This record gives sequence, C-alpha cells and structure tokens, in this order.
Amino acid sequence: MLLESSYVTMFYYITLIPLMIKSHKDLAHFETAYVVKLHSVARLAPSQPVFSFTHPNYSTKKSNQRYKKFQFEVPNDTGSALVHGFAGYFDATLYKDVHLGIEPSTATPNMFSWFPVFIPLRTPVCIRPGSPLEAHLWRCCGSTKVWYEWCVTSPAASPIHNSNGRSYWVGL
Repeated sequence: MLLESSYVTMFYYITLIPLMIKSHKDLAHFETAYVVKLHSVARLAPSQPVFSFTHPNYSTKKSNQRYKKFQFEVPNDTGSALVHGFAGYFDATLYKDVHLGIEPSTATPNMFSWFPVFIPLRTPVCIRPGSPLEAHLWRCCGSTKVWYEWCVTSPAASPIHNSNGRSYWVGL
C-alpha cells in the first residue's frame, strides 16, 4: 500500500528594505529567486496557495508545469504600501498527520534549516488601500531545467521576469 504525501506552496506579497539587490543594476539580480531569512518585512495580506503536488502522481498527464493568477488586496486600514516582491513558503504533509512547513501561521516549531524564497520585482509597485494587486506566476519545465516566470498586471503591468529562464533556473 502506497501512502500519499503532498506539499503546497504559498505566497504573500511583501514590502521590505531590499538591501541585497539594491546595489545591483543588472537584470539578472531582479530575475532571480533568493532563498533568504526575511527580516524587516511586512506581509501585506494573507497568504494564498500557489501550487500543490501529490506523491505518488498517478495521472497520465505528468506535467510539472504550473500557472497561478493571484489577486491580493491591501486592507483599507493599512495605508498605501510599496510592494518589492513576493515571499514564498511551503507546507508539506509527509505522512498522515506529520507536517513540515515554514508558512508563518502554521510553521513547524524550531525549524531553522528552511527559509522562504524572495521573488523580487524590477520596479516596486505602489498599492493604495482597497486596491488589488494582480500578479501571475508560472513554473516552467524544459528537458534539462525548471524555472519560474512572474509579472504584475495590476495596478500597472510589469514585464515578465525571467522569461525562458534567462537569469535563473534549476538544473534537472
């Protein structure tokens, strides 16, 4: 009998002091996902689920490509915010009720070896209270690599970041 395990990735949009990439002017640094311990960060709205995976995968369509459209809204009592990018977290069910995760509201206690991913925006986006932020995230797969692409489409459109994995990818 095979037991299923699964994991879900979740995103927040965030504002932070982007010291790490502020000193860089090249495109690649704004199209790279960074695994970092986030300090001085404001999570501006509740997280949203992004992609989920279940193992074993019995589907005849075993594509690992994914797409997600997000819509976040700044609460009216928050004030305007400058969004620098997205923070990605995960929650995994390893076996029955055995969970492992780093999403802040359900994080596994005393787990210091996993960190969120920071996905930057080339140009920060100003969001007013009650206004939506619409963003898109793609998980793309080639024969030898996996990469992510992302963009914002509201309140103003941004270019697609990391198109075809030009700046950042993970080899298979």
